[in-house]
Amino acid sequence: MRFHGIRWKKAVLVVFALMVVYSFLPMARFWLMEGAPLEDNNLSSAEILKENEGVYFSFIVWGDNHSGLFFNDSAAMKLIWHMNREDRFRKSPIDFVLSAGDITLDGAESHFRAWKKIQELIKYPVIAAVGNHDDLDLFNKYVGPHQFTFVNRNSYFIVFENKRGNPRKAGMEWLEEKLIEGQEYEHIFIVMHKPPFDPYQQDFYNEDNSYWAYRFRKLCAEYGVSMVFAGHKHLFKSEVFDGVEYIVTGGGGILIEIPEADGGYHHYVRVAVNNDYVTYEVRKVSPPLWQVLAYYMWKEAVYWFRNWYGSGYIFGRNTEILPEREPHLHDPEHWSPATM
Repeated sequence: MRFHGIRWKKAVLVVFALMVVYSFLPMARFWLMEGAPLEDNNLSSAEILKENEGVYFSFIVWGDNHSGLFFNDSAAMKLIWHMNREDRFRKSPIDFVLSAGDITLDGAESHFRAWKKIQELIKYPVIAAVGNHDDLDLFNKYVGPHQFTFVNRNSYFIVFENKRGNPRKAGMEWLEEKLIEGQEYEHIFIVMHKPPFDPYQQDFYNEDNSYWAYRFRKLCAEYGVSMVFAGHKHLFKSEVFDGVEYIVTGGGGILIEIPEADGGYHHYVRVAVNNDYVTYEVRKVSPPLWQVLAYYMWKEAVYWFRNWYGSGYIFGRNTEILPEREPHLHDPEHWSPATM
């Protein structure tokens, strides 16, 4: 019986090891495959969408896949496998995939070539915004224009560039001009990289205190924007300002550092447009098994330990009151248009 017990345990270990190896195998295809051609870019995808008719459709939004690192590309491939199955019930067509930026790890040309492989794997047309990790010149070469508008059925889409964070005055004027143009459509959607609010306040990201973010939210409310999509932070978060919903979807493959309980998980968002209604669902996708063993189970363990340790003042820490980062936050002039 002992001998048979040992054999059984070995069999379980072998099966588990094969599962781990199998979870990494898609990367072999990724390394050997060719990417999408350069002419397959934002403009060509937008051109395809001009042929669509009707008022009932869906599209997919994701962000921050950070192509160019095998860890990120492996997770992105699993997300894409799920994306490509979204039309299996044929309830409404998936018209395209929208990326909220940071399509590359660090903007190198090899990273853009990896992105073209990611694009080739997605069976729908792909349109991407530029992120702060994406080199602007190479983005224009491999992806197309970084700020433009396009139309799909009854909806007007604005791809807005804010990779530097605070958009310049000319950028905000361009945005308002496009919002005015979009008034003839049933819906207006905006996609950009950095969100105009703090999606995770336990972080250094600090856009709630920026005038551009305040002005951006007011413009969206004034012109009746349906939804705004952003990335940058590696989590899912949704907020509503002045009746406009803002969705942060930054779980497209990047190594996620935020705890799962706070939205730090791989995902994409499926948006459904049904005439004058807009709804969405978040599709949470677990990482490949080898990544769970290599990183994610340990990440969650560290957060669990940190929360357990923080249950008491063992060493009397965390007693100092810290000053605000922005010293003029309470001045009315801080929120004036002159600060743009």
